Amino acid sequence: MLARIYGVCRLAARFHQRSEGSVLPLFALAAFPILGLMGASIDYGRAADVRAKLQAALDSAVLAGARDGTANWNQVALNVFDASADGLVATPTFVSNGGGSFSGRVTLGVPTSVLAYMSIASIAVSATSNAIAPDPDMSCILSLDHGKGLSDVSMNFGGAPSIALSGCSVRSNTSLSCNGHSGGATASIAAGSAVVCSNPQSYASVVPDTIYVQLANSISTVCGGSSGGVRWDAGSTRIPSGVQTVTKDTYTEYHVCGDLTLSGTGTLLGSSPSGDSAIIIENGALTVSNNASVATLRTVIIMTGNTTGASAIDFPNGNGQRATLSLSPPLTASNPWQGVALYQDPRQTANVSDKWGPGATLNADGVVYLPYADVVMSGIAASNNYKCTKIVTNTFNTNGNVNLNFSQSLGNCEKIGMKQPNSTPLHLAQ
Repeated sequence: MLARIYGVCRLAARFHQRSEGSVLPLFALAAFPILGLMGASIDYGRAADVRAKLQAALDSAVLAGARDGTANWNQVALNVFDASADGLVATPTFVSNGGGSFSGRVTLGVPTSVLAYMSIASIAVSATSNAIAPDPDMSCILSLDHGKGLSDVSMNFGGAPSIALSGCSVRSNTSLSCNGHSGGATASIAAGSAVVCSNPQSYASVVPDTIYVQLANSISTVCGGSSGGVRWDAGSTRIPSGVQTVTKDTYTEYHVCGDLTLSGTGTLLGSSPSGDSAIIIENGALTVSNNASVATLRTVIIMTGNTTGASAIDFPNGNGQRATLSLSPPLTASNPWQGVALYQDPRQTANVSDKWGPGATLNADGVVYLPYADVVMSGIAASNNYKCTKIVTNTFNTNGNVNLNFSQSLGNCEKIGMKQPNSTPLHLAQ
């Protein structure tokens, strides 16, 4: 019996001396914090995924709201957030900070699993976002100067022009020379240099020709290679023979195959139109006869064709000759031509330049888009009744005693729905 007791004591003494005996109690002591860290990594990893989804949805929402920019922008942003949140249920808040800045914030509690056993029921995650809306290019005259270097002067006020600009700037995608004649411009902006200009801003960003060039996709043609031409007396209530009529959903098209010559005094298609119209000149030029005084209402004149013939705008030139063309654009919001008074197909790049003499008077509201035309003005150009005009050309030069009187009033431009290209892109800000 004593021998057995002695053996047990020796065994206990040996166990006490072996270090392996400490592993089990140490592991038991360490198990709880290890499991806690593993649980925390799982729960915090899930919270990080939720935050990434919230951030992406919030970024999309404030960008959409800034792009909309109307009084309903908040609802637009909320709709985009809900659609982008990948099933997450959260209520963001959106704020307009002024100056084109729009921000949003959202917070959400992410339920835990393992950490719940440590009395941590949820992890709060949040996201913030700020978007800067694009600045519209508020120029009354914009020269695109395709393919030229920044040092090329694409806008030049030569001669002795009388210039009175109201609420708008002049802008060149290369350089401009005002010769001290940029009267009233809010700014004289150039991607190259602005020389002898009021409120000059040199080395600005180039304005991309995006919204107007895309309108070419809305041009329809019926003439093929036909180019017989039409003479249209503005004083007559009858549509001339040879004009082909096509009815669209929101406007009516009047197609002229070949040159369109305007004569007489009056308003094409009537002085009280009930809807929008488009006069489409295919394979021809627009000629305004001597002593003509022709107007349009709710009408865009579109020049398109096969590029083999001239597609210029010819005013009478020479001593004692004069003519007036007064343009006012379509007004229906669903009409792709809303706010556009005169449009030259950007696919036409030859035989499109214009030289308007001292007897030429152009009055226009809305966009006059001549993207590859080199325009030389020696006459009069002014805004029409709405006082909202944007002339877009390849180059623009004045020569002689020119009178330019262009305006842009925000309220009036909204009435005709005139769209402006952006001088800065829509972007997220830090």
